[in-house]
Amino acid sequence: MNKVIQAAKGEIPFDLVIQNVQYVNLITREVYPAEIGLSDGKIAHVTQPGEGGLEGKMVYDAKGKHALPGLIDTHVHIESSMMNPAHFAEAIVPRGTTTIACDPHEIANVLGTAGVDYILKASEGIPMSVFVLAPSCVPSVPGMETAGAAFGPMEIKEMLKRKRMIGIGEVMDFVGVLDQSERMSGIVSAGIDKNLFVQGHAPSLLGRGLSAYLSAGIESDHETSYIDEAREKLRAGMVLECRESSIVHDLEALVPVIKELRYPDTTTLCSDDREPDDLLREGHLDHGIRRAIELGMPPMEILRMATIHGARLLRLHDRGILTPGKRADLILVEDLNTFVVDEVFVAGKLTAKLGEMTVEVAVPTHEVEERNSVHLDRPITENDFEISAMGEQVEMNVIAYTPENHILTKRVVREFAVEAGNVKLGEEEFCRLAVFERHGVNGNRSIGVIQGFGLKEGAIASTVSHDCHNLVVVGKDPRDMKIAAEALVASGGGIVCVKGGKQIAMVELPIAGLMSKKGLGEMAEETRHLKETIISFGINAVSPIIQVAAFSLPVIPEIRLTDMGLVDVIHQSWIPLFEEGGKSYE
Repeated sequence: MNKVIQAAKGEIPFDLVIQNVQYVNLITREVYPAEIGLSDGKIAHVTQPGEGGLEGKMVYDAKGKHALPGLIDTHVHIESSMMNPAHFAEAIVPRGTTTIACDPHEIANVLGTAGVDYILKASEGIPMSVFVLAPSCVPSVPGMETAGAAFGPMEIKEMLKRKRMIGIGEVMDFVGVLDQSERMSGIVSAGIDKNLFVQGHAPSLLGRGLSAYLSAGIESDHETSYIDEAREKLRAGMVLECRESSIVHDLEALVPVIKELRYPDTTTLCSDDREPDDLLREGHLDHGIRRAIELGMPPMEILRMATIHGARLLRLHDRGILTPGKRADLILVEDLNTFVVDEVFVAGKLTAKLGEMTVEVAVPTHEVEERNSVHLDRPITENDFEISAMGEQVEMNVIAYTPENHILTKRVVREFAVEAGNVKLGEEEFCRLAVFERHGVNGNRSIGVIQGFGLKEGAIASTVSHDCHNLVVVGKDPRDMKIAAEALVASGGGIVCVKGGKQIAMVELPIAGLMSKKGLGEMAEETRHLKETIISFGINAVSPIIQVAAFSLPVIPEIRLTDMGLVDVIHQSWIPLFEEGGKSYE
């Protein structure tokens, strides 16, 4: 017998009745007094205005708080939290998030299918629904960088057979989609053939290119940051996964367009990348909701984006609204305008209260957590951070960074002096950028120059370097850069700051060089100290950690440095380090 049906009919008592609630009906956009009867982890009945009370085995007094569905994050990378799935759940469930769709392409670029399986295994049994999207871009741009694995259509098809795999992760190789490359066409088709969600990644893609991208079957985009771009994409039928992350704050641009177009159903809310100290200080999706309300969004509309719209996009038809037969993931909030989550119920059980978990979260162990993933073919030397040249001066292609453009860069040509056979960068405006292939594939090493990053001293090394996560080092002094890189080789990965030959801040990330086994409190303190240290080096960045990590990401315009050299992102072509084919100028 179906207990939910029996309870709904009144044949048996509800497992739990939540009394004295203001029921937020996101379908009709009403708020009214009600009682909610739960049975077998589902909503069995919600009283209508004027209806009598319900009987249950247990009763919970909501004390007049608003009841609404658990929040749904449609696009997130668990790896960016630097925590394993269990500790990530401990961080965000008390904030009201009960379902996430994660794309594990960070760990997949390091460990391949073993990384995807780790996320699936490590998220089993935790009090949060973790759905996984098959990473479409491993590597993000084939032939332009070296990853620890390579996924094609066959690997994706096999991955989609796993439980909790609900679609294709963000399709970053939009050039491959538009050119109908065999690889990208096959990967997208693998999802479409099974009627699964295919997630997009299309910054600044408009006009005929946007139409072609949508025509391929891709449904959404979380990389929309400008008003006119948002308007065009919404008019074209694309779902905007509106992002409020640690580095990119898109809601300021998107909320006015959403209001102008009268709150289209083709909008969701996502976090993408949230770092530990931001999770602790600001929150998760609850932070995005508060931010949208500050920007003039009616609470009812942003809540629809974070629940109903997200469930529809992900094809999760069992959640997103508190109606009979749906999963009993619900949260209690005293004031919708200030939106502080007080209680969280997951599958009908009280799971968090007043910002703390009320249940113990099992943290399973996995052999991946003990594996050192940093493999270099030979020792690092100071010469790896020098740029050799002939003559007295050279012109070089340089990565120009401007803080107001977040992680966007420009290609510029600058002239440098040569001393003793090495390029002299000077003391102020320029710094060195090096990338080491760290997966044990080919031993590639590359070097370049950044302008305008603000670095005045020291070095920062990171194995978090989107998306292939090779070892990236930014610095002024080759000796500091060598010490920083060696520290990560020894520790199995992380992010480290070195100054004057001494290590002064470090976050160890031994799980694939991306994550730690530590919980939110420890990780938040470590990342806070790390960010303060990076900023003290002179860097002018919204989010120092992600900014360093993004210099090697060849899907974000305009110029990047991978382990294979300088990349023209727009044209997916190589840029010589020295202008005019490496010619030196006397």
